[in-house]
Amino acid sequence: MSKPNIILLTIDTLRADRLGCYGCERPLTPNLDRLAQQGVRFTQAITGGSWTQAAFPVMMSSTYASMYGGCLGALAGERPSPIQTISDNGYAAAGFSTSPLVSRAYGYHRGFRHFVDLVPDEKDPPLRGRKGGQRLLRAPAIHAIAKFFGRQTRPAKIYATAAELTDTACRWLDGIDAPFFAWLHYMDVHWPYHREELLTEPADIAQAWRDLAHLHNANWYGAAITPQQRDHYIQLYEDALVYADAQIGRLLDYLEQSGKLDDTIIVVAADHGEEFLEHGRWGHWEDNLHDEILKVPLILRLPGQNEPIIVEKQVRLLDLMPTLLDLCGCDAPDGLEGTSLRPLWEQELSFLRRQESKQMDTRLRGYDSLVSISEMWREAWHIIAVRTESFKYIWDSKQPDQPLLFDLQADPGETRNVLADHADIAAALHVHVDARRQQMMATKPEETAVQPDLGPDVMERLRGLGYVE
Repeated sequence: MSKPNIILLTIDTLRADRLGCYGCERPLTPNLDRLAQQGVRFTQAITGGSWTQAAFPVMMSSTYASMYGGCLGALAGERPSPIQTISDNGYAAAGFSTSPLVSRAYGYHRGFRHFVDLVPDEKDPPLRGRKGGQRLLRAPAIHAIAKFFGRQTRPAKIYATAAELTDTACRWLDGIDAPFFAWLHYMDVHWPYHREELLTEPADIAQAWRDLAHLHNANWYGAAITPQQRDHYIQLYEDALVYADAQIGRLLDYLEQSGKLDDTIIVVAADHGEEFLEHGRWGHWEDNLHDEILKVPLILRLPGQNEPIIVEKQVRLLDLMPTLLDLCGCDAPDGLEGTSLRPLWEQELSFLRRQESKQMDTRLRGYDSLVSISEMWREAWHIIAVRTESFKYIWDSKQPDQPLLFDLQADPGETRNVLADHADIAAALHVHVDARRQQMMATKPEETAVQPDLGPDVMERLRGLGYVE
């Protein structure tokens, strides 16, 4: 294939350890696992940020979150646009987003010839906005009465479902000839996890309102989460994942039935994971740079590949766009910080076929020492995690003299700070912190970027997603 089709599937908040191909013993993701059986699976893929606004600039522009004035507003025009390069090279490029943070308002339509923000047309029941109304919504009797009168009292959807997203993308693909590049962003495993269309019984609706209230209080005010509540939320998360996987399966079936699958590379990645109290909190707080957040699934399904390829070297989502440009046969635009991962799986494929390639060895120079940088950035607060396959070093601008160092081999849960035992390693990794901060200042624009005008509806969606108190 000189110009293969490419479909990029990003799944918000997806933990790697919930996929069967990453070791989950429960059959939650048969379709994603099927892709891994036909492609390349990276066991140590590290995202560039702990939440959507920090992670997606890294993924989509191959630049660090703190560069070009930071990651909190719209994508800076100074960031390179690999999507524009792909479009300029003859690809029909389309983006389909279900998240307000990776929307047209935030500049993520740049480079796409076709871009759709999928926004649910729903409102919460009026009772939620009245004094004492939220307390009433937690009582099943209220919903039983409302059901009798035909009133809808479940929480409104705050993102379009995987089914709606898949249907929209397939309709576009129906009218497209190769080559195409399509990006689909799924939100179903992001809090609040509920599949609202299944909330039909009064008891279930009341429980959903209790869930929303409880996790809001837990995240913002420190309310305790009991083991039973933790299990309940994990079950909701996994149910949402099962649903999303099934809808991705529908997309795969469509590609096969339409004859497009044989010429299409499919890439699956998550922007970040989700904490299930591993370090005391729930969700993906921006200052959590531990591996339950940073270590994400990354799978590439390659046409014509019959055996799975597993790459165990650490890689970065910073390298995602350079890799896709390589697969598209496009020259990379200036300013990309990442590098193509293609030599890694080609070396593994060569090994599987018991062939030696000195040329591959030359191309692989530098991968063994690759470090991954992940950031939490705000104007007055900067946390940087420098990760190798053996150690992780975390520097916090609020506590610059109290960095953390974790031995990932001996302590994969990152529970013990071993800085005192490995001061030399910490010093070597801190060099990357200094380099990152210098590059941040070197690319800082002279003028402050204009923030997106979001409007009350978007702010309400962000509040429902837990980004606004």
